[in-house]
Amino acid sequence: MKYAVLAVAVLAAAPAAAHPVHDEEAHSQAPAEVARQHVVRMVTQSKLAPSWSKAKVEGTAQRTANGARQTVVTFTNPSEPVARRTLHVVIGADGKVVSANPSAS
Repeated sequence: MKYAVLAVAVLAAAPAAAHPVHDEEAHSQAPAEVARQHVVRMVTQSKLAPSWSKAKVEGTAQRTANGARQTVVTFTNPSEPVARRTLHVVIGADGKVVSANPSAS
């Protein structure tokens, strides 16, 4: 009888211990990787020239805009004209892309 009670207790506790909270993402990606994926998505949607898929990440910077922490990932593409050679991808604290804007270098 004690083995039956022990088995029921183990089986009842196992699902609670085995499953993480599903509201939280298990692995968050680095802002540079999120930005890279966004640039590739924009290339496949023909919003950016194909040469942007090979653009280099020049750096990342933290900023606060409207009280929200954001990461700005800067890409450069020497194949583009000077006026559109730099692309800034802004990632919010939640890991989602806020904007992507070209600028003169």
